[in-house]
Amino acid sequence: MSASRGDDGWGPEVEGASRRGGPLGRILLTLLILLLAAAIALPLLATWRLDRVPVDGLASGGEPLHVLVTGSDSREGLTREEQIELSTGIDDFGPERTDSILLLTVQGGEAAMLAFPRDLWVTRCDGSVGRINVAQSLDGPGCLVDTVRQLSGIHAHHHVRVTFGGFRDVVDAVGGVEMCLDDPISDRDAGIDLPAGCQRLDGADALGYVRVRKIDDDLARIQRQQAFVQALAREVTQPAVLFNPVTLWQLSGDAGQAVQVDDSLGPISMFQLARSSRALASGDVATYTVPGTPRITSGGAWVLDPDQPDADRLFARFRDGSVLDETREQPAEAAPNRSDIALIVANGAGIGGLAGSVADELAERGYAIADITNADPTDRTRVRYPSDQEPAARLVADDVPGPATLEETAEVDTITIILGPEADT
Repeated sequence: MSASRGDDGWGPEVEGASRRGGPLGRILLTLLILLLAAAIALPLLATWRLDRVPVDGLASGGEPLHVLVTGSDSREGLTREEQIELSTGIDDFGPERTDSILLLTVQGGEAAMLAFPRDLWVTRCDGSVGRINVAQSLDGPGCLVDTVRQLSGIHAHHHVRVTFGGFRDVVDAVGGVEMCLDDPISDRDAGIDLPAGCQRLDGADALGYVRVRKIDDDLARIQRQQAFVQALAREVTQPAVLFNPVTLWQLSGDAGQAVQVDDSLGPISMFQLARSSRALASGDVATYTVPGTPRITSGGAWVLDPDQPDADRLFARFRDGSVLDETREQPAEAAPNRSDIALIVANGAGIGGLAGSVADELAERGYAIADITNADPTDRTRVRYPSDQEPAARLVADDVPGPATLEETAEVDTITIILGPEADT
């Protein structure tokens, strides 16, 4: 097995470097939110529609709840035509590799995530020594559960698996995700050719967008993937999704086909996960990675040796849930004050006087109006904000007439509202 998988992997790649799994971790957790959304309103329905498989070695009872979430590199369920369309490469359905391995620990409304790098060099369930991502191909998901337990002492209660096709289907289930690109992106290997500007990505384009590796460096790629996941999380958790029975029915079906779970995951565990959905959707999840030191094996492959005793200390905090106490102890951010927030209000709806009337309404609420102007046409209201003003931008989005999409960008220094037709209420 070579050191680099190129575009066969989901997350960022660096040839000769270990994969850390963080961006993909957030993508997998966002997919899990779809199950949680259905669980909030229709737990029995969502439980019934899930694809279930038996998984050996799972724990029963006890707190906190540990869920092993894996992203598979399998093209299972994709036709040859779909593999070509999604530019995943042609797979003969040989041994499966886990492209990402995450432990989600939840209790109450708190959540923490531990990423196991796929190149981690471990003793696997059958006694063999090698990369952890091969464990599932040796003897099914139970082997990975046992391998994680041997390494960390953590007994997983449940197992969740997502594939390439699952990612595409989930994005399509929410009607796509709007992204605003500063520059066009074209990459034949990732199967995308996207123009600059705001656009709604369907599942196929979204998969290419998070996998493309030729347009930037690793840090920029991680930031791009995280921005996508935040946008997807917002789509999933909008009231129009959560409180629409028709949409929930579709989501429960699409999520059920996209995500495979162990056969012991029932309504109680679904509700436990649902309680932590707010933290997952908002990105308020404490994220950790098993520490390790890279080395080259005698065969020339890059692997990662766990750093001890640091790794064992981290495992212990997840085992007993103390990692969640650390999350709770973090000081909460003060709620933003409207009088401290300056706004630019721009008319992108082409409706005469709309920017002025909305600006007057926001001024009455206490906002400082920095400017009123026009903007290029848009089909929906967008609240654009710099990275350090997200809490204020969320408050503004709640106060703007009609639905609004949040957009983090380095192009603005002041929160800028670009009004769409639905703001004319």
